[in-house]
Amino acid sequence: MNQVSLPEARIFVCVNEKAPEKTACLRGEGEKCVLWLKEEIKRRNLDKKIWVTRTRCQGYCLPEGTVVSFEPTHRQFSSVKFEELAALFESELPRLIAMT
Repeated sequence: MNQVSLPEARIFVCVNEKAPEKTACLRGEGEKCVLWLKEEIKRRNLDKKIWVTRTRCQGYCLPEGTVVSFEPTHRQFSSVKFEELAALFESELPRLIAMT
């Protein structure tokens, strides 16, 4: 058994998939959001401090967008559309950096 180092912050993105007639974050471009966040964090050399993690349901499924949670700031946003993600990330990044 080996002890591992954990990141100082995490961004959780719902990629839950449900039956076609039900609301689900995967259809709300959750996976596309995960890939963009990972790329952007790596581009800024923050990938050792901030990890992006796919999740299943976070409890706030709505018809559009996905759910994105930021830890350790305990901030959560629902109905996040891909085109809004960059602005959300820019507004939350200073809070995450301040806590790392």
